[in-house]
Amino acid sequence: MTKRWISGIFFFVVAVFIGACLGRQSWNGAIFLTSTSFSSNLRNPAAVHRSLEFSRLDGSELITGTHNRLVTSARILTQPGEMGIELGHFVTRDEQGNRQLACEFYDRVRMVFEADGIATSGERPSMEIEGPCKTGNDITRIEAVWVPVAKILSEKASDMDVTFPENEGVNFKFQNMTGDWPTRWHLKSLRVFNKEEADRSVSLSPEDLHNMGANPLILSWPTTARRPTSFQ
Repeated sequence: MTKRWISGIFFFVVAVFIGACLGRQSWNGAIFLTSTSFSSNLRNPAAVHRSLEFSRLDGSELITGTHNRLVTSARILTQPGEMGIELGHFVTRDEQGNRQLACEFYDRVRMVFEADGIATSGERPSMEIEGPCKTGNDITRIEAVWVPVAKILSEKASDMDVTFPENEGVNFKFQNMTGDWPTRWHLKSLRVFNKEEADRSVSLSPEDLHNMGANPLILSWPTTARRPTSFQ
């Protein structure tokens, strides 16, 4: 009876160990998590890369990690007539300490770009883009916010707030315009936030971006007249 009891405990421990290994595996820098690893509203299962994992950090390390992840992993996408801006994604914790992908905790992204080489009364033209924070097909990136460049260039280059039906939920605001569209914009500031809860936010100021070194987010628009015939 004692031997059976000991054997039962042994096989139970082995089964628990194997189950834990299957529930959490690592492959090429990615951590694969079971549905219990995140709150129930996240896709299941989720493969979370180590480079996204900042939920274990606090204070200045957390701020630095999320800042670097958002911007240094960002990229610009292009297709006829428009450009997309993809930011790096990361894991955070909610008020209860549950691990969540950033776009499950925040719901909006706001980026401010400033024009290069143009100024009026000492102020450079600026373009504010605000759109939804959504998890992309690749969970290591926030879903691209698309800028309809061709349609913007068909408008008069003036101070304005504008939206486009095909870019649902994305708002554009232009200030300090000179009458001619700039052809090169660099990221000046960035904020990821929750529109219902003001204290939920991650913000990068011009100083933060400067301290990070080279700015990887540059939008280069075609050198054309105010009303171009095409954009590729």
